Amino acid sequence: MPPACGAALAAKRLGKDSVAVAFFGEGAANQGTFHESLNLAGLWKLPVIFVCEDNKWAISVDKDHSTAIPCVADRAAAYAMPGIAVARNDALEVFKAAGEAVARARKGGGPTLIEVKTDRYMGHFQGDAEVYRPKGEVDQLRKDDPIPALAGVLRARGLLDDGKDATMHGRVHADVSKAFDFARQSAYPDPREALEHVFA
Repeated sequence: MPPACGAALAAKRLGKDSVAVAFFGEGAANQGTFHESLNLAGLWKLPVIFVCEDNKWAISVDKDHSTAIPCVADRAAAYAMPGIAVARNDALEVFKAAGEAVARARKGGGPTLIEVKTDRYMGHFQGDAEVYRPKGEVDQLRKDDPIPALAGVLRARGLLDDGKDATMHGRVHADVSKAFDFARQSAYPDPREALEHVFA
């Protein structure tokens, strides 16, 4: 969040119409940098969008046990910016909210906080046993997966059919396979590169 404010400040001072975006989980909305960043962005009317991906789990802590209010977007009012809460897994509403926030920022209207309600299907890290989750929760959540839901909307509007869907999936699988192959065949980086571009 702080680097996004820096990028937004740079764009504003240089007279560019760029908009910075910071993505974070609802757990991060309880950290000091969230409040500091939103305060600064609101004070300086920075062209930045803060996107909170609220999947109700901060690592292994349920949001009900860590956050005083149910809606993170409600915090936006304290920092003089709009707060938009997007319904769970609604891709079209995310698109709409983001478009409005970008347009507003480019006109000099300042920052926006968007809270997107979504679901987490896997653990917070590889090997997470997820013993903290209720049994069967993920199976239930997958019934509202936003990707098939969006495909259903596109099909209903005549924008997607079986042929287009198969072509798109084939292209994506090819791109991912190509990226994996490139990574596997690439040489390991020189360990000294880890010290480049590091501010100390």
